[in-house]
Amino acid sequence: MLDVHPPHHRLGGLKDFFIHLLTISVGLLIAVGIEGCVERHQHRELARDAKEMLRKEIEGNAKKMADTLVDIDKYQANVKESMDTVTRFAQHSKDKNQHGTISYNYSFPEWDNTAWTTAQTTGALAFMPYNEANQFSRIYDAQHSVTLAQEKLIEDEAQFAGALYGSGIGDGGLMPEKADLLMERIGVIQSHLVTLRVMVGESAATDKAFLTGKNDATYTFHEDYKN
Repeated sequence: MLDVHPPHHRLGGLKDFFIHLLTISVGLLIAVGIEGCVERHQHRELARDAKEMLRKEIEGNAKKMADTLVDIDKYQANVKESMDTVTRFAQHSKDKNQHGTISYNYSFPEWDNTAWTTAQTTGALAFMPYNEANQFSRIYDAQHSVTLAQEKLIEDEAQFAGALYGSGIGDGGLMPEKADLLMERIGVIQSHLVTLRVMVGESAATDKAFLTGKNDATYTFHEDYKN
């Protein structure tokens, strides 16, 4: 806040008036310049601190993304085994001595976004170059897509669990219509697992591009569908 005080003595004429006016103007310009420098310094500090915290957060999430890709591969193998079990039980529904494994439990990691939320709340993104702010935005958009894909799988697992408990498969009497429902639910899980893997792969590639100083992320996905 700038304070301007009146002169402490009577002005003697126009000369004194203009000298006093010039003094006030120069003082105001200096004060405004100093205040602007202080604000710019504070803005740079805010942006710098935000970028440091964002980088640490992205590094942590990148490690979890890499682990998640491995977990998805394991889960896909478990789903395939579950499909084989249901198929075998359906083909030999009268055989009560069958054994098999049905697994649908997948552990979903939580993604950190506190630094991102803080950067948005404090306005730190506005004091970053556009390309940097845009790259952070793409990183956390990709992470959000992973979260949405995970939520679909949570719903898939709940529906599969309901179908499984009502199928009678543990009692040695799996009816064809119940087997078809289980296979349908497993198929949905498989489909959403493929989507999740794509989302995680893209997010991991986006994280890696940032951490290695690249602007563009490249991710190649290939999936073989086998009956």
